[in-house]
Parts: sequence; C-alpha cells; structure tokens
Amino acid sequence: MPLIQVTAQTKTLTNAQQNDLMSRVSNAVLKAERAPTDFEGARALTWAYFTEAPEGSVYIGGENIDNPPVRIAVTTPEGALNDGTRAELVAEIGEIVDDIVGGFEGRLNHWALLYEVAEGSWAGDGQIFPLAGIKAAMNIK
Repeated sequence: MPLIQVTAQTKTLTNAQQNDLMSRVSNAVLKAERAPTDFEGARALTWAYFTEAPEGSVYIGGENIDNPPVRIAVTTPEGALNDGTRAELVAEIGEIVDDIVGGFEGRLNHWALLYEVAEGSWAGDGQIFPLAGIKAAMNIK
C-alpha cells in the first residue's frame, strides 16, 4: 500500500516520460514490497502523485539551476520493506530515472526518499489498516 510522490520542475518530462516514470516506479515499489505487479488489488492500493514545480523554483546549493533533479518520495507501512528490499528499490529507481531523465554531469539527477508510517498509523475510509491486513489485500505472501 505505497504512496509515491514525484516532484519535477515543469518541462523536465514530456507527458509520455511522466507516464512511463510513474508506471515503472509504481511497479518497482510493488516488487520491493513483494506484491504481484499484475494483481489488481495491489495495483488499486498503489497511489502515485506527480507534482510539477514551477520553472525557476528549484535551488541547488542556494542557486537556481536549469535542469534540476527529480524528487521521488515513497511512503510504505512500517515493515513493508527491509534493508534488502529498500536497497533493491533505490537501485531500480536509479535505473528508471537514468533511463528516462538521463545522467547529469557532476551531480545527482534525483533524490529517492523512503518513509515508513508506524504500524497502526496508516488509515483511510475511517479505519486503520494494519500491515497484516494490507499484505492480505495486496496478495503479499
């Protein structure tokens, strides 16, 4: 039950690149959580938001730059990932961003930030979703 938030400056990606990025990152997170990527229940619980920052609104080292990096934040329930699956996920996100955005000379092309929501703190529709219930709904064995 991941929540993916991607921020990129306006005109960094075409619509096709944006769609490709969001699809591939969503699948990467599902794989890292060990959810079947073709299971509709898991896909329905994988929410992703793409936000464009206005041109000129990203700063590196206090300076406004052209062609700024992409920010990818992935939030999962506590325990959904472990050290190994986190490493797999950030490696795959790196490959995806390199493939779509390309490398940047002398600096990073993205940040990947992983957040966990404490057990008993993921909720929606007026109810709390414990990790065991999330795993069952997503067909994670």
